[in-house]
Amino acid sequence: MQLEEPSHFADAVVVVLKNVYDGKDVSFNFSLATNHLSTYARQVIETTLLIPVGYVTSYGAIAKTVGGSPRAVGNVMARNPFAPLVPCHRVVCSDFSLGGYGGGLNVKLQILKREKRGYASEREVSLNGKKLLLFPVENVLDKVKEENLTS
Repeated sequence: MQLEEPSHFADAVVVVLKNVYDGKDVSFNFSLATNHLSTYARQVIETTLLIPVGYVTSYGAIAKTVGGSPRAVGNVMARNPFAPLVPCHRVVCSDFSLGGYGGGLNVKLQILKREKRGYASEREVSLNGKKLLLFPVENVLDKVKEENLTS
């Protein structure tokens, strides 16, 4: 049996996945096949793609930007077919607790630790005339540390 050579697309995806895993800034020049998703799920996915390395946002903040409820956003994140290319690991609860993650909370935490950049202040990104509030990943790491100290 002869193995086929990997495609340039497959090579590009592997490089992006490795960079995400390593906590590096990523960008990719290929589109994601989202036609099978609902309009709402596509909006949530597109919004999640705006969250840069070193920052997180909440399920509620995404809901305020695209509509719906934090739970609806969480449901889209739970079914994210493009993780970790679509960085659902950067979406957390409003109190900075981890929330959920299909790969397990420890995996989510480890990725966020690698994405730590030392940012100290919040920032906003605009989407369709609305603002998505972003928080330094350190807020989540501090919350996890605090929970571990008190439990």
